[in-house]
Amino acid sequence: MGYYAWQAQESHCVVCGTALSGRQERYCASKCRQRQFRMSQLTSDQLWAKRAGKDCEECGEPFDPKNTRQRFCSPNCAVRAEDEKIKAREEAECQLDGCENNAGWDGVGRARKYCSAAHRTKAYRLRKAAERASESH
Repeated sequence: MGYYAWQAQESHCVVCGTALSGRQERYCASKCRQRQFRMSQLTSDQLWAKRAGKDCEECGEPFDPKNTRQRFCSPNCAVRAEDEKIKAREEAECQLDGCENNAGWDGVGRARKYCSAAHRTKAYRLRKAAERASESH
């Protein structure tokens, strides 16, 4: 005898609809059981917001996401957004006032803020001088 009465046992998972086998009574996996529990904890407004359509971050078209973390309507939009992100990193300019050199990007991680170590040091010294000036007044 299982956890549920035989009348309450299902032949398919109540979350995803997969056929149950063996000792499975309502859910095909712990992932489905946890998903059902999390959804039951949401208020009706939160549940509606999760299930409602989203707008694609790249093209702005409305779409129905397959999961709550999906940001783009298609793989093409995701690739275009990634390309724009890479292009912005490659075109990053030095943040030191008066310098318009390309700060550079190694192809991994964040783009650099300054074009050289000398400019990074100069910016640090200017920031610290400004802090000391504001503290003394």
